[in-house]
Amino acid sequence: MPEHSVSPIFDILAKCRMKSSMKNILLAVLLGAGFGACTPDPVFPDEPVLEFKEFIYNGSDTLKAVFSFTDGDGDIGVSPTGNDSNMVLTLYYKGPDGLFHVARPGASTTDSIYYNYRIPDLPEGQSGLEGDVYLVVNPQFMLYDTIQFNAYMLDQSRNKSNVVRTPETVVN
Repeated sequence: MPEHSVSPIFDILAKCRMKSSMKNILLAVLLGAGFGACTPDPVFPDEPVLEFKEFIYNGSDTLKAVFSFTDGDGDIGVSPTGNDSNMVLTLYYKGPDGLFHVARPGASTTDSIYYNYRIPDLPEGQSGLEGDVYLVVNPQFMLYDTIQFNAYMLDQSRNKSNVVRTPETVVN
């Protein structure tokens, strides 16, 4: 008979411990979720920060360069009526010497092939912006087998981002 009296007590204690453990686990999950929801907004510098993500190349004549950006004061974009560009790519090609050289149109020795882009004006009141920019590159690059770009971005305050050098990509 003593065996029967110990077993129900043990079962009750085990059930109480299990309920207590489940409550502790549930409490820990809820507290973790609560603290995770209270994280502060990211703080970015006022100057845009640019990072290369990838090239998307369809194998014929369309090349997209994808960049991510952040801007602390949120003044990325140009007005639709303006004619300023705010994203610039400079084309470089790999020469027979294995080095990269700035691509120059035709016989020019001073001009480079620049791709100027206009990122549209973003809604007012934004701060701490971050996002991705997908740029379709004009097929002038098709003159070369292996290319890369220098890229930078300007915000409305004319703050210039870091200059990013993309990795090389084979296009022909």
